[in-house]
Parts: sequence; C-alpha cells; structure tokens
Amino acid sequence: MPNADTQCSLSSSDEQSSTENSHELSSSEALRLIRERWPEAFRVASPRPLKVGIHNEMKQTGEFPVSTIKKALKLFTQQDRYLSSIKEGRNRIDLNGKPAGKVKLKEAVNAEILLYQRHLARQKKHERVFVGQLKRVTGQPG
Repeated sequence: MPNADTQCSLSSSDEQSSTENSHELSSSEALRLIRERWPEAFRVASPRPLKVGIHNEMKQTGEFPVSTIKKALKLFTQQDRYLSSIKEGRNRIDLNGKPAGKVKLKEAVNAEILLYQRHLARQKKHERVFVGQLKRVTGQPG
C-alpha cells in the first residue's frame, strides 16, 4: 500500500535521462552512495522519518542522477526499521538531519498497515500443512 512517505513523483523525462546514467547501479549501491553523502539523514541502523519531498531537495543538488535517488529512497523507505519509525507527531528530517515537519496520523497508519501485511505474509509463508496420510497413485492395479 503506497503512502505519501514513500512516494516519489518524478517526471518521465527525468527518469529517462537518469536511467541512461545509472541503470546498472544496484539499489544497495545507490543507497550506499546516498548514505555517504548525507549520513545524518540516511541512518540504516536507526532511521528517522524523512522530510516529505526530500527527493526534490536531493535532485536540486545535482549530485546524483534521479534514478539513483529513486532507487536509494525506495530501498531505504521500504525497510521495516524505517516504517517502524513512522509514528504520528514524530519529527521528519531534512538532508542534514534537522527537523522538517511532523509525521501525520494517516502516514503513521499507512506504515503500520504495511508492516502488519508483511507480518501476515511471513506468518503464512511459514505455516505448516499436515497431511494425515498420503497414498501413492500408480497406473497399475493394486
């Protein structure tokens, strides 16, 4: 379920030009580069909610292609730790780690829903099915 916190609205012309420059860059490599540049904003071990529209601020620096920014933000903001940090009233931060707005109730609820859906999917994946008795089926009469 997408939410305002994890969406990036990028124009198709921005995407096309930046895709040519960094299409071979993996998401984890993109995030590594972004983390090196803005360590206060992109702390993986203890993430804090990012400012809404932070991708525009990153784009304006001209330091990274839009596709690199998009890959890094998607990987960072979809981590369970990041989603767990999205709590109503908590400060959002800018690229320098300074307060830049607050998390709204709707954003916090959306993050909780996504985390819950992931939890259910993991539970279902690990469910065991018990079959009382298996019968071998052959083409020959018993």
